[in-house]
Amino acid sequence: MTLSFSLWATPAVTKPPSFILVLTDDQGWSSMSSSMDKRVPDAKSDFHVTPSLDQIVASGIRFSNAYAASPVCAPSRYSIQFGKSPARLLHTRVLGDNNVNHDQAAIPQVLKAGDPRYRAAHLGKWHIKADPARYGYDVHDGQTGNKEGGFVNDKSQWYGDSGDDPKKMFSLTDRAIEFMTESVKRDTPFFLQVSHYALHSNLAYRQTTFDQVSRQTPGSLHENVAYASMMTDLDESIGRLFDAYKRLGLNENTYFIVTSDNGGMPVLPQQVNRGRPYKNGLNAPLLRGKWDLMEGGIRVPFLAVGPDIKPNSQSNEPIIGYDLMATFAELAGSSQHVPEDSDGVSIVPLLGSPDAHLKRPPHGLVFHFPHYNQVGLNEPHSAIRVGNFKLVRFDQSMRSLLFNVATDLGEAHDMAESNAACVDKLEALLDTYLTAVGAEQPKDSSSWVKPGKKGKTQTRFLERYPVNVSTSYEGECLTDALI
Repeated sequence: MTLSFSLWATPAVTKPPSFILVLTDDQGWSSMSSSMDKRVPDAKSDFHVTPSLDQIVASGIRFSNAYAASPVCAPSRYSIQFGKSPARLLHTRVLGDNNVNHDQAAIPQVLKAGDPRYRAAHLGKWHIKADPARYGYDVHDGQTGNKEGGFVNDKSQWYGDSGDDPKKMFSLTDRAIEFMTESVKRDTPFFLQVSHYALHSNLAYRQTTFDQVSRQTPGSLHENVAYASMMTDLDESIGRLFDAYKRLGLNENTYFIVTSDNGGMPVLPQQVNRGRPYKNGLNAPLLRGKWDLMEGGIRVPFLAVGPDIKPNSQSNEPIIGYDLMATFAELAGSSQHVPEDSDGVSIVPLLGSPDAHLKRPPHGLVFHFPHYNQVGLNEPHSAIRVGNFKLVRFDQSMRSLLFNVATDLGEAHDMAESNAACVDKLEALLDTYLTAVGAEQPKDSSSWVKPGKKGKTQTRFLERYPVNVSTSYEGECLTDALI
């Protein structure tokens, strides 16, 4: 008698999905020619033309209520890598990370713990004070920052400059495609993060693009030709990567995500000089922009394409950058390796069911920016969003603002005075969280000044409210709060 071959055959090992994360720099929520919210026609640019990003929107899901974890770059990037809020990481400014524990797990390590076949690459702006290899990246550019993208901190950053590879947009994409192609040949799963230096200043573009955009009619929201040219080139670069994703057949088992590290510039200096107010800034209909915790500073584009994601779908559920680790881990079957103190939750339920809701801790989404910043609101402040309600609390003036950001995108109608009970509940939730993670106290320093330059501690606002208050969802403030 002969044994069946199937008894001796080695079972096929299922290959987990791969992930491509495109992280843009300073890209505003309304920067594309597609609306980030189907319900809000004005949530798009009236000047920028972005056919590639439009194609990605049409091919997958857009998240209308997606947030960056910080209104400035470095804390947001740390937050994505480690799956934790900047408040918990003790890193809320652009420069200086002396309090950060660099021995915690990052996305590549979590994926590799579940399946050592994963390869990881980080290309472009890193802005973390540790070598990417320390966190499991096999291919990387080292400890890069703004200067590698051509940033010069003087007035010339706003003049505009042309070149064949502005802000390395196209060479980054070429190298990313090489990594993708090699991974396909090896038949290995991978995590690829392409962190663009654009749209951060200096303004840079190809001259041919500038000439083309110059012939377009400027809009009332977006009008700067140099900035629009940089957006056009960035769009083409992302489009080349998306084309390769499809050409290589990766769309069958790979997720392609595009988001930004924080909101866009509120107003370009040229516009300020012409008297354009921040409230009519580049991120309209959102209020203000980078450096602030108003919606323009933290609500960002977030697009996803991949297996089982319905084309041209939209989720209105609030999500945030530090959800990515938990999301990738669940898709890869590696959730058990996500650190227990992670703040993120997996958004996998939303990918196939856009109308689903996520179960978060009572504090929802928390933002912490305990710094003075002369180009922003220039006052330490924190924010919390639970459901549709968002509270912004300022430390120096001891005031809180309350908005229903589902119906008041521009944060024009402060409801704090007429909803004192809601304010108390959200402040209590905010204080409970910030106290639990030992968040940084407000400092008399700019968000980009290294710690120690100025260190005068201001009001110890974390002690203003008891931490044992009720955090139940009773009352109109927190009941039926989801969009």
